[in-house]
Formats: sequence, structure tokens, C-alpha cells
Amino acid sequence: MPLKQALGTTDVVLLNVAAIASLRWISLAAASGNTSILLWLGALLLFFLPQAFAVIELTSRLPGEGGVYLWTKTAFGDFHGFMSGWCYWTNNLVYFPNLLVFIAGVSVFVAGSGYQEVGESRLYVLMFSLAALWTVWLFNLIGLTAGRWVHNVGGVGTWAAATILIVFGAVAVVRYGLANPMPPGSFFAGVIRFESLELWAAICFAFSGLELASVLAAEVRDAAHTIPRAVVISGFVVATLYVGGTLALLVALPAGEINIISGFLQGIAAIGDRIGLGWTTNILALLITVGGIGGLMAWFTGAARMPFVAGVDKYLPQAFGRIHPRYGSPYVAVSVQAVIASGFILMSFVGATVEEAYLTLLDTTLLVYFIPYVYMFAAYIVLRRRDASAGDPQAPAGDPRVPAADPQVPAGDSLAPLIQPAAIRRIPANRGLAIGFGVCGLLTTLLAMAVSMKPPAEANALLYEIKVLGGAGAFVLAGALIYWLNRDRSLPAR
Repeated sequence: MPLKQALGTTDVVLLNVAAIASLRWISLAAASGNTSILLWLGALLLFFLPQAFAVIELTSRLPGEGGVYLWTKTAFGDFHGFMSGWCYWTNNLVYFPNLLVFIAGVSVFVAGSGYQEVGESRLYVLMFSLAALWTVWLFNLIGLTAGRWVHNVGGVGTWAAATILIVFGAVAVVRYGLANPMPPGSFFAGVIRFESLELWAAICFAFSGLELASVLAAEVRDAAHTIPRAVVISGFVVATLYVGGTLALLVALPAGEINIISGFLQGIAAIGDRIGLGWTTNILALLITVGGIGGLMAWFTGAARMPFVAGVDKYLPQAFGRIHPRYGSPYVAVSVQAVIASGFILMSFVGATVEEAYLTLLDTTLLVYFIPYVYMFAAYIVLRRRDASAGDPQAPAGDPRVPAADPQVPAGDSLAPLIQPAAIRRIPANRGLAIGFGVCGLLTTLLAMAVSMKPPAEANALLYEIKVLGGAGAFVLAGALIYWLNRDRSLPAR
């Protein structure tokens, strides 16, 4: 039974908004002051645009289930395709508990600020996290025909919450002026410091996630056209929410008073109290909670497709590639993922030693998280260069440095349907400019990986580096071992 094509343009737009636009990034950025606006714009130009161009072009080339898995496999071979999917999956498994702790902490504000202590209760956060995770599992099990409404509502919630903050910020400026002076020079102050570089790397990856819908391409109606269209719309929305929301916080509160975790709600409360709308804080907390659950749904859904496609290709047990006969969902993959993620949630709460081990795992997955983006930008560059050797008039024919491209995908491969070269959307059309954007995205990703290895001030630098590099290496080696143990029973190399 094939996967059900349940997602249209609106669904993909809201999936992207729910997955990418995490409002906690607004608080983190605004706490650093006016310079954050310049950092947002830099990340937009140097990372977000290259990411959008890569996703649009690669999706039009290969609109099959797996997204970056399929793109990497086509550009570099089966081993690298598996590794990109493995890294995409495993980093999300460790990330889910971190996301759920944030959502649980915000959720208590729905009942009022007097319940803040509940959000600090380990039992409450644990029960909330497990309940949210298994609710998302249930909607994944019954398929995206119904499950899409979870991330759709989440996307609307995130969009509405950020819009309210922007509107409140505009009201605050008109009535009370600026909480932070904004002379032109203040946007450039300290921009070349290492601390700004760290923040910029974090901001770049606040923009990550446009590739997520392509991971679900076989479940998107007319994916080759729907996903590129949705990338443009959601990209504009996400950029507006991030930059506009950060500006709104800066005009509402002095930068030194903005909490990097709860600053978003803090800003809403400060402005709302001034204009007699303090009660909106509860509504905003509800919208943020719903948005967080929608984001969890989006990432849980996308991550589960990686073991699914690996099961179809027989690099993991074939059971992972099974589709539910009634619901048309990859039920084995989503169920196994829910069990493993639950284990990581428990690991993050049970005992100080185990919790410390989980935090170490979280640190190590930062590097693992970036590996699929390295593959994505590299595939974008390589496949565009292959066009040259296949007769692209923009490039010299027969370039010996570029292997000949085979436009044919084996018939019957459900993960990579046959794509005619004429359907490819080359974004941008100029090959040199496209490769320039790809290199820019690739270098930004590598820079973020380097910055992520900087130890916290209180940590032993050498021990931290050993843990992070060793842990990331262990994740990669585990994936490589699984591939080599199963390669003989996988599909023939393409």
C-alpha cells in the first residue's frame, strides 16, 4: 500500500512555520540588544536564502520520500545517503526531550503566572512530555490525513502569537516610545566579537527546517510544485516573524531585562499591562504551547521517515519500511521512534548521573545535527555541476572534473520517482550564482559546527571537547557500522 498524499500547499506552509519558527529564538536574540537585528538579516542572506534555493531545486529534481536522504544518495552514493538520514534521525531523538521541557514550562502560564512553580516540577514536566509525545505518536499512526491538523493548528498558533507581539510592539512605540535607544550605530556595536558569532550561528539554525517537508515528499500532493511554492511563502512568514518579533521585544523592554527563555511572554505581559490587556498573557501562553506541540508533531513526523526509507532500502530491518494497511502510515518506524524517544525523556529525568549523561548526549548531537545540512548544500552544488557535464549550456561540455549525470531513476523505486530534466527548477538560474549560494550555505554550516564545539565557561575545555567530538564520532560510527552490516541485503547500488 502506498503512502497517502495528504498534504497540500497550506499544510506544508503551516508545517514549516510550526517546525521552524520557535519563539524562544526571539527571546534569545533580543536579549543581546540591537545588534541581533543585523545578525538576523545576515543569517537570512547567508543561510536562509541558500537553504531555500537548495530545497526548491533539489525537491524539483527528486521529489521522493526521504528528502535529504534521497538527494545525498543521488549525489554521493548509498553510504552517504544512509549517513545523512541516520544523522537526521538520531539528533532528533535526543532533541525531543529538550523541546518538550520548553513546551511544558510555557504551558503552566495558560493557568496564570501563579502556577510557575508547577512548571519547575520534574514530575509535571515528565508526565507532560510523555503525554505530548505519545499523543503525537497516535496522530502519526493514524496518518497525516488527520495528523496534519496537529501541525496546522500549531503553525497557526505560532503565527498568531508572534503577530500579536509585533502588533503590541507597534502600539508600545506609538504610546510610550522606545525602551532601547536605536541610533544606527547601535545595530553594529560589538558585531565582530566572538559572542556575536556564537549568537549568529544559533540564529542561522533558528532558520533551519525548510527541508522538512521534502522528507515527506511522497505524502505531499504534487510535491515538485507544492513544496517549492510553500517554501517561498513560509520563508517570508518565518523571516517576518523572527525579525519583527525581535524588534517588538526591543521596543517594549530594555535588552538587559529580557529573559532568554521567557522573554517572549515577558514582552507581551509588559506591553499588555500598560495598555490594559494583561489578560492576553494567558492566551499567548496557550498559543505558544499549541505551537510547540505542532512543532513537535512536524519534527517527529519528519524524523520517522528516515528509518522508514532506510527500511525500504533494507539498511534497517525491513519492518521499518512497512505501511499500515488501513491508515497508510509508516507505523513501525513511528512506533519504534516513540519508544526510543520515551527512553531519552526518562533518561533526562531519572537520577543525577543519568541526567548528566543525557546532557552530554544533547551536546554531542549538536554536531550530528549539522551533518545533513553539509550533505544538502554539497548535493545542491554537485548536482548543479553535473548539469554542466550533461549538456547544460551555461557550462563547458565534458568537464572532466564532473561525473556524467544519469537522469534516469530505476523504475519501481517508490522513494525516487522518475523525474524529467525539464521539470527541474534551477534556483537561481545562473549556475555560478547558484554554486556561490551553495558554498555560502555550506561554509555557514561548517562555521556553526565549529562554534558549537566551544565549551561552556564553567566546563573543563579538554574534557568537553573529548565528550562532544567523541560522542558525535560514536553516533557517526554507529550509523556506518549499521550500513556496512546491512549493505549486502540492501537494494542494488545506483
